[in-house]
Amino acid sequence: MSDALESHLVHERGNRPPLPAPVDLVSVQSQLAYGHAGNSAAIPVLRMLGVRVAGVPTTLLSDTPFYATLRGKVLPAEWLADLLRGLDERGVSRRASMLLSGYFGSVANGEAFAGWLEAHRNAGAGPRYVLDPVIGDTHTGAYVEPGLETVFAERLLPLAWMVTPNAFELGRLTGRAALQEADALVAARALLERGPEWVLAHSVAGEGGDLVTLLVGRDAAWRIRSPRLDVDVAGTGDVLAALLATFLLRGEPPQRAAERALAGVHAALESTLANGWEELDVLAAPAAALAEVPRFQAVPV
Repeated sequence: MSDALESHLVHERGNRPPLPAPVDLVSVQSQLAYGHAGNSAAIPVLRMLGVRVAGVPTTLLSDTPFYATLRGKVLPAEWLADLLRGLDERGVSRRASMLLSGYFGSVANGEAFAGWLEAHRNAGAGPRYVLDPVIGDTHTGAYVEPGLETVFAERLLPLAWMVTPNAFELGRLTGRAALQEADALVAARALLERGPEWVLAHSVAGEGGDLVTLLVGRDAAWRIRSPRLDVDVAGTGDVLAALLATFLLRGEPPQRAAERALAGVHAALESTLANGWEELDVLAAPAAALAEVPRFQAVPV
């Protein structure tokens, strides 16, 4: 920020209370003016469920790139680094219990984020980190700069407590087949060797056309089956990670948090399909995730 801009913006608030505001989670992802992906999908869900979130944008875009036009920009890496530094200056990084990252938009942004997180870890600090390694999908292929996969593999995976790839991303990160359930289970266990304690692999092909979500830890693994819906919109992985983080913050065991997250995403997709909307109905997710009896059961593998 320039000195001139700083002098214009900075001012005092005489009756501002002294205590810092609570922050549960820091979410570093894309931001849209229209539609639901990245923080524009995750933050509404998080806040509806009572999570106090600090949202850090990696992009400022008009919409997802599925439309005829796309406006806005990927944030320059120095801007992202400056925003993260600002959170540190407000003490947010010390107060937050969890950190979530998604779409970075550029290799430079991924490297800036990795450098910031590495500095915290080297100082013996930093919140528990959930990595959503946004790379692409089976029907789109990769849609990020190739070097970003190296940032994920070499710098962020070793720092992550949990990683939440779809089947395509799991294959890219491990160099193994991962689209089918048996292969995905092997690949997820291989990914654990790179640092994370948990892998949640979603959008895996199961028997009879169903989708399978695999939650794999060092000592146990679970399978959750759900019907495949004939709808393709952005933001499902972002909502899944947000719901997962929410219930982990509430102290629920990972398999229970995964059940709730999947129920919420499925309800959002059902509402989107029923209404015929071009964007994911993220507001339908929280109520379904809160249901006392989980719609989809986690079964030990």
